[in-house]
Amino acid sequence: MEPESGGANLASLTCMLAGISAQADFEGTSALRYATALAARDGFELSLYVFAPAVDSPAQLSSTAALDWEERETARSEELSRSTLQAARELIAGAGVGLFADYASSPGHGPVPFLHAARVHDLTVLDAAGPDNAPARNAIESALFDSGRPLLIVPAQGALQPPRRILIAWDGSARSGRAVKEAMPFLTLADKVTALTVTGEKDLSQMTPGAGLKTYLARHGIGCELAALSGKAGDAADLIRRFAASEAMDMLVMGAFVHSWLREAILGGVTRSFLGDCPLPLLMAH
Repeated sequence: MEPESGGANLASLTCMLAGISAQADFEGTSALRYATALAARDGFELSLYVFAPAVDSPAQLSSTAALDWEERETARSEELSRSTLQAARELIAGAGVGLFADYASSPGHGPVPFLHAARVHDLTVLDAAGPDNAPARNAIESALFDSGRPLLIVPAQGALQPPRRILIAWDGSARSGRAVKEAMPFLTLADKVTALTVTGEKDLSQMTPGAGLKTYLARHGIGCELAALSGKAGDAADLIRRFAASEAMDMLVMGAFVHSWLREAILGGVTRSFLGDCPLPLLMAH
């Protein structure tokens, strides 16, 4: 990524990469505004990647017509990406935040350039994806499972202020532990941290209990309340959502679970549920 001029110095808390989709008349997204607010608060530069706009597959074309279509679509993608980047640059500059920027110059560009960037940042920030938005969903899954870094997913109604009340979805697994570790920059600044365990949904007998998490966080100067809810198979995601709403939480931290390398088919149930319905900023790690 090429650095923009006039950027602020990178702070020690984190360096973030925000990803947005190219679109006409771009006015910002929740993820971009959230990432910009965090960067402005702590005085560090923000990296930005603009994904190519969605492409409508044409009907069967002759080789000449297909070549013409590809040239037109590439030009359209380049123009939309550039205009989106310029609009985002103005939004970010207005907050006094320095910017490193890159974009997909062709609709044929896959996730590789974006993943290369994500792997050398502390955190990636993306907008939540609706059930019919396959490109955005693919970007989320690529960042979550292929970047080796944590991911912060911001819903359309996401708050623009740093989180003060954080809920940890704690099942005592290695993935939960990883998510907590990655969330430490946020947890250390929170006013309230609660770890919620849902029992009855799966076997937790071999998992690390919440008391161990509470001790770990206390060693880092973070107070943590423990809570538990009882449910049955398939209830965990809804129980977590209801608890987060009732306690006015403004960030959820949880591990992402996938049963095997066939992740497209068998994402963990809670992971799949929250990727499809993200009611508050969600920090996930795998």
